[in-house]
Amino acid sequence: MARISKDSVEKALCHLFPSAWLEDQAQETGLVQRKRKVNPISLFWTLVLSFGIGKKGDIASLRRAYEEATGTTLAASSFYDRFTGALVVFLQQACVRALRSVMAGRSQALHGALSAFFDVLITDATVLRLHDMLKDTYAACRTNHTQSAAKLHVVFSVLGKSEQQIHLTSERKHESKVLKIGEWVQGRLLLFDLGYFSYGLLDRIHQWGGFFISRLKENCQPLIVAVHQGDGQALIGRTLDEVLASIRRKILDVEVEVTYKKRKYKGKRKTITARFRLVGIRNPWTGQYHLYITNIALALLSARAIAQVYSARWLVELLFKSLKSFYQLEAFPSQNEHIVHALIYSALITLLVSQRIEQCLRQVLINKEENERTLEETVFPLLRLAVVLTTVSAKLLAAVLQQAGIKRCSLSLTELLLKEAQDPNKKRDTLPQILQKI
Repeated sequence: MARISKDSVEKALCHLFPSAWLEDQAQETGLVQRKRKVNPISLFWTLVLSFGIGKKGDIASLRRAYEEATGTTLAASSFYDRFTGALVVFLQQACVRALRSVMAGRSQALHGALSAFFDVLITDATVLRLHDMLKDTYAACRTNHTQSAAKLHVVFSVLGKSEQQIHLTSERKHESKVLKIGEWVQGRLLLFDLGYFSYGLLDRIHQWGGFFISRLKENCQPLIVAVHQGDGQALIGRTLDEVLASIRRKILDVEVEVTYKKRKYKGKRKTITARFRLVGIRNPWTGQYHLYITNIALALLSARAIAQVYSARWLVELLFKSLKSFYQLEAFPSQNEHIVHALIYSALITLLVSQRIEQCLRQVLINKEENERTLEETVFPLLRLAVVLTTVSAKLLAAVLQQAGIKRCSLSLTELLLKEAQDPNKKRDTLPQILQKI
């Protein structure tokens, strides 16, 4: 049985982000213009790996995590001043690097009926609450309780064979306007929720040679023009709402015709008619149908397979849950736009780092058991890994900095407490002083 390397995880992360690369990017982006007390390598790993220490939106907690990990003390202003546009660009570059590296490490091939597709892509969005002072840039939809909110849009590659997409917009930006359809969808299967639904978007995916599966909106009433499964002559020529009330079949698999209007061109809007496949799976307990619309032919995927494939969309829901519940991508109290952007990208990099750790652990376990199990049999659930990483984040940060060649200065716990526990507002009277003046 092979021995486990005790520093496999640290080495994997430092290979993902070599110190030389971090230093070069810090110089190129203008994050570092001259040597100062705040080391860019230490700052980067503190932002990425201190998610289990205090509150991510609390800059003071991040500064204390930096001091503890490096053994240096910092003035609050010197740490705060690092959160600039240059830091945001620096983290954007790191996020792109991590996306490409981590996704390449999990590139796989589809098997069986899904082998007809080059990749499966899941697109979704989540809302992030921001400080009210950012409402001019990130206006919220429900201003009666939230003035400012951003929307994080993600296109996630299940197999790691396609370019990942991440966009940050105002909450008021509709999802379908962010997802730009082009040649990149060719041969790929896209799964998305009702937030992206529009007949125009579906038709553009089809025209570019892509495939899609989406839930059907309740107010949509397409016209049935053909039946793919079972005797359905009585269904042809009727709208969906007319047949759902009367049928009791377990599976509804039909071809439907829909119409939509294109965007205005030279003052006119053209009406387009398109044909898609509609699949309905009847819930045996409620009697209601789960309705899906797609352009995948029956010869490629059966009706039940359509519903099963669509359930993979929950992968991105798990990503958002881990980001918000464990990696501090939930609420940002700061009114500084650079701080908000830096923390959002830090959380995204943290998630990608966790995926790199998962890959490393799988490989270590396989090597340990001398290939007795395959990669598919080795499972580290996303949320379970996030829970464990949260509890060891401080230890992981210290280990990675040591592996990166950052020497920790000699700073005792007493020195750290003396510096951090003192009241920074020295001119403000304490309660005993106030009582003495009465």
